[in-house]
Amino acid sequence: MKKRASLLVLVALLFNIFSYGVAVSAETYIPKDPGNIYNDLTGNYGLLGIASQFHVFAKNKTTVNAHTDGNIATHELDAKNNFGTELHEGLLNQEINYIQKTDSFANSSGIPTGSTRMNKFVVGSNVDVALQDGHPTVNGSRLDHLTPDDFYKDRAGHEYIDFEQEFAKLNVAANDLATITPAKTYTAADFPDMNNRTIDLTDLSDTGFLLVNIDAEVLTMNTPLQIINPNDQVVVFNVINSSSALNVQSPIKYNDRSNHETEDFSDANISWNFGNEMTDLTISAPFQGTILAPNATIRITQNQDGTIIGTNVILDAATNRWDPNEIFISDNGTDTTDTSDSTDTSTTSDSSDSSTSSDSTDTTSTTSDSTDTSASSDSTDTTSTTSDSTDTSASSDSTDTTSTTSDSTDTSASSDSTDTTSTTSDSTDTSASSDSTDTTSTTSDSTDTSASSDST
Repeated sequence: MKKRASLLVLVALLFNIFSYGVAVSAETYIPKDPGNIYNDLTGNYGLLGIASQFHVFAKNKTTVNAHTDGNIATHELDAKNNFGTELHEGLLNQEINYIQKTDSFANSSGIPTGSTRMNKFVVGSNVDVALQDGHPTVNGSRLDHLTPDDFYKDRAGHEYIDFEQEFAKLNVAANDLATITPAKTYTAADFPDMNNRTIDLTDLSDTGFLLVNIDAEVLTMNTPLQIINPNDQVVVFNVINSSSALNVQSPIKYNDRSNHETEDFSDANISWNFGNEMTDLTISAPFQGTILAPNATIRITQNQDGTIIGTNVILDAATNRWDPNEIFISDNGTDTTDTSDSTDTSTTSDSSDSSTSSDSTDTTSTTSDSTDTSASSDSTDTTSTTSDSTDTSASSDSTDTTSTTSDSTDTSASSDSTDTTSTTSDSTDTSASSDSTDTTSTTSDSTDTSASSDST
């Protein structure tokens, strides 16, 4: 009897030892510090910035109810289905996801790191994480496709992406696009045959991207809208004359392309700016192109390819990553991108340059069709200027025989910048030539503030 009791005690003791052993073996897991998004995305991504490097970029909440072939950056995630760029063609070298908080998480989310792609999966500082069977867990859901090397967690008080800051930039971007003069405007009246609606961009061009206005009514029609862009220009459609809510019912067909999974974004040259006033946007037909509606709740109910930028994003249909090619407003006359914090208000040569450039590189070429009636100048003008005007500095359409030698002073303030401006001029220098009775001889170290510029 005593032996039996001793045996039972021994069994109980061993059970407790092994039970505690399992608990002890659950190692404390501290994911790596992700740092800041700008340490990982170091390129110039144009007007849309880092948002263009994600399939979904949402200020508040993203809800995933269908297969999502792309990466996500969002404040809050409710994922009832998986997400991640599945196709591996060797063209995408990194995939970044950022989830600040989450309600639910499909354990098949994320894509395994391969030989041609690096994964970085970042969660917010308040997300519960652990390690189970060699895989990270989020709120108890094990991420089977990810390893500890792929997984990162914000440190307290730090955010990998500052959504408030990024969406402030995106609101500026949407506004700037909306105020540019379009190359063409389309209304419903331009499509008399409802069954044959085509926008042909063949004869439209611009020095940078192509901007086209399209009336919201055109997108509410339920017949296909074919967009032909044979030169593969970067094109932005401004959706105009819309209320704060819009239901897009037109299937968008772009260059005979179909919706599909891809890593090749070279042909992703179409974007749609729905503006700052849009608060409720529904895509009810197959759609192609990046969607910019920074203050809207965007609901996708049919297949869509491209980046989706909104306050809230609800995915009720399969969508595919298709990162847009960069949009640079500077190519259309006004540079409002984040590549420079300065505004160039400089004047033409033979004058003092009052432009200010901060931490930027100005590679603008200056082309002038003006007639320069000023006298000679020993100054070096590194100003970036585009001008179709007439420079009347030192002599304006007069019979002035003034001989002016100007050692003007370039007062431009430059901070860590390099100005590589190339100047080409077709002007005719008629200095020191006049029938005037003005015999004044002037030697000037003055500042010529005459401005001849049509752009900023």
